[in-house]
Amino acid sequence: MNYFIIADIHGCYFTLREMLDKFWNPEEEKLIVLGDFVNKGKHTFAVIEFLLQLQKAYKEKLIILKGNNEYLFEQYYRDSITLPVKQKFEYYNLDYIQTLNWMMKLPHHWQNGVVYASHAGIAEDADFPADESNLEELFNRKPLKNIGKRQFIGHVVMEEPVYDEQADAWYLDTGAGFGKKLSAAIVDSGGTVKVIHSLKVHDKDKGN
Repeated sequence: MNYFIIADIHGCYFTLREMLDKFWNPEEEKLIVLGDFVNKGKHTFAVIEFLLQLQKAYKEKLIILKGNNEYLFEQYYRDSITLPVKQKFEYYNLDYIQTLNWMMKLPHHWQNGVVYASHAGIAEDADFPADESNLEELFNRKPLKNIGKRQFIGHVVMEEPVYDEQADAWYLDTGAGFGKKLSAAIVDSGGTVKVIHSLKVHDKDKGN
């Protein structure tokens, strides 16, 4: 099984749909979302609805990880239960509490024998293995530790996807949340990147 690892989507629904429609082969590739699929772009709620639909359709073929923006989104809306907010969720067929509970329970990382995927990575001064409740994997901006597995992260915006040889880590966030590009890597079962796909953010996704 290969992996289709996609970095920070940040509410860019139309760009996400284009990326998956053009490049993802669910028969051969497990989709791994590296967190930060909410906020910044224009269509956060549409992205949430779409990812939940994908999760139902593909089950074990889809891994959705938590990023710092999911953590903050869940915390914020947990404390802001108003009728307009509930109606916004309902417009996208989302139950307010169920959606927040789902987001709260998203894992901080996914790994196998050769690949380690998380939103912000294992910092060079952090313990490994990481405790699942450790928020540093969501917020880390320190250089990464070489953990003996190839790390794939988002969080740190790059002009292009970048490989850090010393840490054995790929940085895949290319600034979709800032109207730049959405990037994804197709990775084989041995952790080798076969191809990188990048798309300019769709005009419909830009703005608040």
